[in-house]
Amino acid sequence: MTRKLILLDVALAAVFFFLVFEMRREWVEAHSRARAFLATVVPPVPATPVAPLSKVAPLAAVTYAEVALLNLFSKDRNPQVIIDVEPPKVKPIPAFPVAPGVLLWEGTPPVVVLSLRSGGPQKGYHVGDVIGDWKIASVDNQYVGFEWDGRQFKKRIDELMDHSAATAPAPASPSAAASNAAPAAKAQSLSDSSKSEHWVDVGSDDMRGCKPGDDTAAGAVVDGFKKVVSSTPFGSACRWEQVK
Repeated sequence: MTRKLILLDVALAAVFFFLVFEMRREWVEAHSRARAFLATVVPPVPATPVAPLSKVAPLAAVTYAEVALLNLFSKDRNPQVIIDVEPPKVKPIPAFPVAPGVLLWEGTPPVVVLSLRSGGPQKGYHVGDVIGDWKIASVDNQYVGFEWDGRQFKKRIDELMDHSAATAPAPASPSAAASNAAPAAKAQSLSDSSKSEHWVDVGSDDMRGCKPGDDTAAGAVVDGFKKVVSSTPFGSACRWEQVK
C-alpha cells in the first residue's frame, strides 16, 4: 500500500513539472513573438492629397437688396412704381350712310345716292368722294365699299337702304292715281319750286337721279329734264336726262 502511494505521488510530481515546463516554453515563445512584432519597422504610406476648399466670397449687403425691396408682405417698400397702362381705346365705327340706290349707265362712272341719315339730304357720290367720316372706295350694282380709319368695309346696297321709309305707308296722291290710269305718259312741265322733290344731284350737269317716292310719270319734263325709266336685270332704273 505504501509503495502504491509513493508511485502515485511520483507520477503526480512528474505531471506537475511537465506542465510547468510547457507553460514556461509557451511564455517564452509568446514573449519572443511580441518582441519581434514590436521590433518590426513598417514603412510609412504616403497620404492621399486633399483638394483645397473653395474660397467663400465675402458677404455683400447689395446681394440681399432684392429680399428687402420685394417684400411680399409690404409692397410699399418696392421703390419701382408700377404704372397701370390703360389699353388703347377702340374707336367706335360710325353709322353707315343711307343709300336709296345706285345709278349705273354705260359710259359714265357709277354713282351711289347717299345721305348721312334717314330723311336727310341726298346726293350722288363717285368713287373717291367723302361723306361724313366715310370715303367711297368702290361701287357696283350690289355692293358699296367704304373706307374709314384705314379699314375697308363692304356693304350690300339693300343693307344701306332706309327700310323704315320703305315700310311707312305713303299717302295716295291724285297725280299718282292719274299716272297709273293713263295708258301712255304725257309730257308735262312743273314749276321750279317742286324740282327738288323729283331728283337728287349725282354730280353730272346733264343727268339727275330719281328721288325715292317720286310719283312723276315716266316721260315727264321738269325744268328742262325728262324722266326716263328703263328695265334692267336688277329692276327698274330711273333717271332724269337733260332735254336737248
